[in-house]
Amino acid sequence: MTIEFDDTYTGKRFTYGLSFRPIESCNLPPDWIINSDQEHTDFNFGTVDFCRHLSDDETQSFQLMRVNKPEKIK
Repeated sequence: MTIEFDDTYTGKRFTYGLSFRPIESCNLPPDWIINSDQEHTDFNFGTVDFCRHLSDDETQSFQLMRVNKPEKIK
């Protein structure tokens, strides 16, 4: 069973940068927060939030980079 999270999610968020692939369900590990994507100066495809910390294997497999302090484009 897949649990989906959307922009009404109020729990802890972990932000990851997307340099190589746009946001699509096949390009991300489970538990990403729908509508959490933001433009970012350092990532070609912006950032996306997750409801949990991703493992090193997940970040490497999906080519994601943890963003500690997001620098969002306004």
